Amino acid sequence: MTAELDRLGWDPAWQVARVAIDPGEAWQPVRISAEHRGAYHGLGPGGVAWVELPGHAFHAAGDKRALPTVGDWVIVERWAQALAGAGAATVRAVLPRRSLLVRRAAGEATLPQPVAANVDTGIVMTSANTDLSLARLDRYVALLREAGIAPAIVLSKIDLVPDPAPLLGRLAALAPRVVAISVVTDAGLDAIRALGAPGTTCVLLGSSGVGKSTLLNRIAGAEQTTRAIRGDERGRHTTTRRELFVSQDGGLWIDTPGMRELGQWVEDQDEEPAVFDDIAELARRCKFRDCRHRDEPGCAVRGTVPAARLASFHKLSDERHGGAARQSQAQKLAETRRAKAKKPVPPTED
Repeated sequence: MTAELDRLGWDPAWQVARVAIDPGEAWQPVRISAEHRGAYHGLGPGGVAWVELPGHAFHAAGDKRALPTVGDWVIVERWAQALAGAGAATVRAVLPRRSLLVRRAAGEATLPQPVAANVDTGIVMTSANTDLSLARLDRYVALLREAGIAPAIVLSKIDLVPDPAPLLGRLAALAPRVVAISVVTDAGLDAIRALGAPGTTCVLLGSSGVGKSTLLNRIAGAEQTTRAIRGDERGRHTTTRRELFVSQDGGLWIDTPGMRELGQWVEDQDEEPAVFDDIAELARRCKFRDCRHRDEPGCAVRGTVPAARLASFHKLSDERHGGAARQSQAQKLAETRRAKAKKPVPPTED
């Protein structure tokens, strides 16, 4: 049983966390591999089975971050029955997370949406065609670093260009690890497999059509449906949900749908976007500690950093501060509504 859990990323630290919640070890640890409406798939000893939360847990959750998400370790009861098809196992607790990737929910200004939990490496994919956008990659890397996840950028479909070196040079400033791959020629696939060492969890991120599912099919043997990109090189959606796969090499891979919106979820509005290491380093030489690198005198960033990169920094920074203000306002409104709902209504006279 321990070997089956180890294969899913279980280690002694997880066991300590489990015993702190379940001293008698009466419940079974499993890992959330897929999320559905109101229920989940869990991977554990014996295979995969349905797991679900008690109804009161949904009502008690302040937002979706309090609920299980793909990559979470949970402890459940009735695991054996669930494996046998006799209903779903019941989630009794979510183990404390080591990392949580969160974005602002699509179409919403004030709701967080968890993407994946307990991830070690975030692989941001972009293809060597018109999909490549440095500003969008900045956003992905910022989300990963905000979550404490090591970022890596993968340039896919390099067989489409005669020389990928100029593109790789542009990407090198965004993340410490950049890998060029082609599933047609197998170039770079060994380097990707090395990122997903046994027991290590990687999440694949990127727009639709950059090749996430195709890559996952090659390195993890996942039976994902893939579709060719359209003539205008825009990707078609193939992955419709987040899902965790285990490769034959022992790596753990989370596939995600292409994200049409990639808004930041802001926890601390005073911190700048974590993606711009080069700007942070130069900012130490600025005359003023609170320099925003716009029109302040003695700025060491303006004129040194490429204009497009500085514009990306300003855009994310402005969005961050504006988003924090909207979130704060929404929280105050929600608290006011809850207070009014709890206030007793005086009886009416006949």
